[in-house]
This record gives sequence, structure tokens and C-alpha cells, in this order.
Amino acid sequence: MPQTLVPRIRSEFPSVDGTPTHVLKCGDFPPDQDNKLLYLIIPGNPGVVGYYDKFMRELYRAHGGRIPVWGVAHAGHVILPDHVRRKNSDASKGPYGLHDQIRHKISFIKNHVPRDANLILIGHSIGCYMMLEILKRCPEVNVLKGVQLFPTIEHLKETPNCSRIMWMMPLLSFFQRLAVFLAFLVSFLPDVIKRWLLKLVFVGYKLDQGALEASLNLFDPNVTNSCLFLGYQEFTQVREPDLRCIGQHLEKLIFYYGATDGWAPVSFYQRMKNIFPRGDIHLCERGFQHAFVLEGSAEMAGIVAGWIEQTTAAEGGRTIDTS
Repeated sequence: MPQTLVPRIRSEFPSVDGTPTHVLKCGDFPPDQDNKLLYLIIPGNPGVVGYYDKFMRELYRAHGGRIPVWGVAHAGHVILPDHVRRKNSDASKGPYGLHDQIRHKISFIKNHVPRDANLILIGHSIGCYMMLEILKRCPEVNVLKGVQLFPTIEHLKETPNCSRIMWMMPLLSFFQRLAVFLAFLVSFLPDVIKRWLLKLVFVGYKLDQGALEASLNLFDPNVTNSCLFLGYQEFTQVREPDLRCIGQHLEKLIFYYGATDGWAPVSFYQRMKNIFPRGDIHLCERGFQHAFVLEGSAEMAGIVAGWIEQTTAAEGGRTIDTS
């Protein structure tokens, strides 16, 4: 599908259990398609769905426009446009914890996703944990596949990245308040200055424009507070992996671990592979970072599309070149 035919991504803000929620949608269901397929992306933390803009476009293009791609942000992780904020002035402001976000995603699926759609869930980072909870709590939802990209679904306190910041835990409340205060100060700066600051932070990265724009949300104090609050709950609540849930849904799941991932080290991949030797469990060979959306969106989309084309081949899917 030529790049020029990839549709503009639509940005919507439906109310999910009273919380205005940012949703991105790329493409529509083909009118002649009997079996509706729909990608739904559950992001990591920060749960700013704009980070997945290029990934969504490339995923849609890889399938020749046959499968629409949606992405749903985490509650409280996106700055709301003025007209949405005014319309929802009485909405809950959060912060939203880990299980609040899980209930939020379940409500979105039940109330805003077509009931006859076969979902291809894509979880990234903590979004993978949320996906497993959706599978466990909502057996009535039609899930064709669940793709777990760089999954943080177990023992976060044992990960290299968490070990590096454990010294902060006794002072976490102080650092959280400090970060929120700094975000409050920076929020008054013009966007051109904010973009310049972001380019300093991401120096050395070939940052996609969509990822740069998405990062502007992090200069909002409420968004900063929501991201940090969710992060703290991840550290304290993501412990033993739900092996029973994984075993029950193993045929639906695809795992993709990073070879240098500080949030899900190779030892986690090896352990999962040993427990589920028949599972579709991969170790990255392309050097992607945990935050693949910063630089590796197109390549990752090609890999995921290839998996799904193989899955749907028996139902009339066509083979694509994902090289």
C-alpha cells in the first residue's frame, strides 16, 4: 500500500467510565470483510498513545489497509484539548493506579469496540500485564491474538533498571513532588522551547516527529503525577507472573523479549521459554530498545504484521514482505 494511501490517524476523546480518553484510530473496516479484525494497542508507561503513531501507520500499511489499528491511552496520561476539558469539567482527575487502568481498558473494550470484532491485542511493557488481566477477566471478548512486546509482567523489583533506582524508594514521595513541581514550571514555557528541551533529552536518537509531539504531554504536572503514580504501583504490584493465565491462553499469545532490556532481562525470556517450551516466545535479534517507539516503529510493525499474516493465512490472509 503506497505511503500516500495511508489515512490520516483520527484522534478521538470518548468518555470511558466518565473519564475522557484519548484514542487514535487508523483506517476503517473494509465493507466487504466478513471476519472483522481489529488491532488494539495498550501502551506502556507513559501511556501516551501518540508515541505509537508511526507504529500504527506502518502496521496498517503492512496489511494493505485490511485491518484497522486503534490505540487507547491510559487514563490521565494525556493533556486534554480545551473543548474536551470544558465538556468534562466534572470528570475524575485521578491519579489512576494499575488496576484502575486495567478496569479502564476493559470498559473501553466492552463499550467502545464493535462486539463482532476479533481483537488482535498488542501490549507494550506494562500494557502486557494489563492484557493478561483482560484475558483473565473477560473471557467473552473475542481475542484472536495477544502480542506481548517487551513484556513487564513479572518481578519488576528484580530487574536491572529497578535495581538502579531502588535507592530512591525511601525518598520517592519527595522526588515525585519535585518532578511534578518542575513539570508545573515548564508547562508555562512555549511549545517551541519545550521541543528544544526534548531534543536535548533525546540527543543521539533519530526521534520520530510523532514521538516528539507525544512527549510534550509529559510537561503537564497532572500527566507527570499520573505516570509516576502508575510506575510506583508497577514496582510494588507486579510480582509473580500469572502462569495459569498464560498457560490457558498460550496458543493466542506471542512474546517478544529484548536482548538488552533493563525492564525484562534475558533471564525472564529464558525462564518463560523453559516453562512454556511450546510457546511462541521470541528474543529480539535486531537490537531494539524497550522503548521501540522512539526509533524502531517501522521495523517492529513489520515483524508483528508478519506474525498476524501467518495466523490469518488459513482464513484468506495474504503473505507480505516484512523484510
